Amino acid sequence: MNRVIIHVSEVDINPQAGMGRVEYHWKEAFQDNGFVFIHIGPKEVGRLWHKALFPMKAYNYYKKLGIVPDAFIVHEPASGYFVDNEIPCFVESHGIERRYWEPSKNNLISNEKVSLKSKILYPLWRLSGCDKGLNRAKKLLLINNDDKQFAINYYHRLPEDILVFRNGITPLRLKNVTGNIGKFTVLFNGSWIDRKGKAILIKSAEILYMKKIAVYYLLIGTGAGTNEVLMDWPKYLRPFVTVVPRFHENDELKYLEESSLFVLPSFYEGQPLSLLQAMAAGKCCITTDCCGQKDLIIDNDTGLLFMPGDYVKLSLLIEQCYHNKSLTDTIGNNAMNYIREFTWESVSSEVVQYVLANL
Repeated sequence: MNRVIIHVSEVDINPQAGMGRVEYHWKEAFQDNGFVFIHIGPKEVGRLWHKALFPMKAYNYYKKLGIVPDAFIVHEPASGYFVDNEIPCFVESHGIERRYWEPSKNNLISNEKVSLKSKILYPLWRLSGCDKGLNRAKKLLLINNDDKQFAINYYHRLPEDILVFRNGITPLRLKNVTGNIGKFTVLFNGSWIDRKGKAILIKSAEILYMKKIAVYYLLIGTGAGTNEVLMDWPKYLRPFVTVVPRFHENDELKYLEESSLFVLPSFYEGQPLSLLQAMAAGKCCITTDCCGQKDLIIDNDTGLLFMPGDYVKLSLLIEQCYHNKSLTDTIGNNAMNYIREFTWESVSSEVVQYVLANL
């Protein structure tokens, strides 16, 4: 009889979307190893009047299945409902929410102040379930070493209770690795939100403009519309900015080909798929020295790092790349060679083997 994994998360499994893509490849890997993989997500749970109801609804859906699985793999926010069971529970996190909340509530990441209401209610309806799951789960599947250290310090977990899993890459073959000749283009691939460092990118662009360094900016996957994004930019920089709110995975290659380098100035990440794909494409990547980025980037070797929020340093690194194509080519090639082994088959197999070893 086949072994069964019940997987619970707030997103539907989808190879086209972030976390859904990761879980899609996990599902394939478990199925290749003879498991029945049952996913409980938004489609199964149905409409909710508030996100706080998802964990309870997901647990009720599981109970109605009448199945005793070999293990649960549960995304962090829903995990509190699944750890008081004799069935082994592996908590999956793509960025520990408590670790992000602590600086956020003190307005250290966003310019928008967190309301008193949110400071009181958010820990109750969201973080309490995360805390319970991360405290009591059999093992933790975490996305970067910063999260691992936080789990050790805050939740008093043992290092052997934690797997830092890797995200994978979709192989890309670029016809043109160096970008548009004569048009130095910075590629930003991510939601247009404070956490992604949008203000840092704009401030660095202002410095470069004042130095009369002609840089163009290609912002893709912003979610926010073109007009909304451009309103954040000074009028004199808007002619240099192109916005693509949404794109299909197959179009990512085109945008990487058009770019000269990739920039991700985030304050907080899990392990960004956009960074992995840029590295796989042989792009020189500039990103922040934190979270999953610093697990992937060896400074001045497979990429360039700067401290979160340091827009002056970011501008200097972009300027350095602008004047030194040999540097960007070398770093891009190093990145591509380093990341080549991060196939979805390989990284997903690591998760399967870890779960198998701990059943």
